[in-house]
Amino acid sequence: MKRGSFSPSSQTSRITRIAWGLASVLFLFTVENIWIDPWLRNKSHLIPSLVPEALSGAWFLALAICGVALTLLVVCQILLIRDRDLCVWTKLRTGIAVLVVLLLSVQWFRVTNGQPDVFRQQASGKTHTVTLIWKDGGSQVAGYNVYRSTTPGGNYLKINSSLVLGLTYTDSTVVNGVTYYYVTRAVDHRGHESVNSNETSAAIP
Repeated sequence: MKRGSFSPSSQTSRITRIAWGLASVLFLFTVENIWIDPWLRNKSHLIPSLVPEALSGAWFLALAICGVALTLLVVCQILLIRDRDLCVWTKLRTGIAVLVVLLLSVQWFRVTNGQPDVFRQQASGKTHTVTLIWKDGGSQVAGYNVYRSTTPGGNYLKINSSLVLGLTYTDSTVVNGVTYYYVTRAVDHRGHESVNSNETSAAIP
């Protein structure tokens, strides 16, 4: 064998290591963002959040990096499946890992955009709602926007599809076991928003 060349077995081993490395990094990133970070925020407000704010530059950067990593992971899995000399059990293990990471990545996308946590929602048959009530902002106010976050003090995402004309709003997309933080912003007739109202929280049992 010439120096610098690779045998088929060494190439397969290299692809396998890359696949497991990518799967491990993506698994840790998504689990931290989906479950660990909100849990830490509930324990202490002093711990900085590592979840990128929805639709921010950091969020799009994280989405792009995860997309590239997922693409490489799927390519690695395809190459491993096509390798006839590779053990079926190894193919099965990497396939399961890739599937789990894909599902978690979809869940990361949903949760960081303020959508319900599918896994928690299906685990419990109970559904809850949060009703918010606030004071009138004056005659200059055309309506209100409602913002929600799973971390206190920031990362708010607007949850109303159209301007709220009244002084109450019901959030029916909450998930069991999560604490939500809400603020409202008054909107004038020119579409300008006010600063955030005082934050209020709701712990879903």
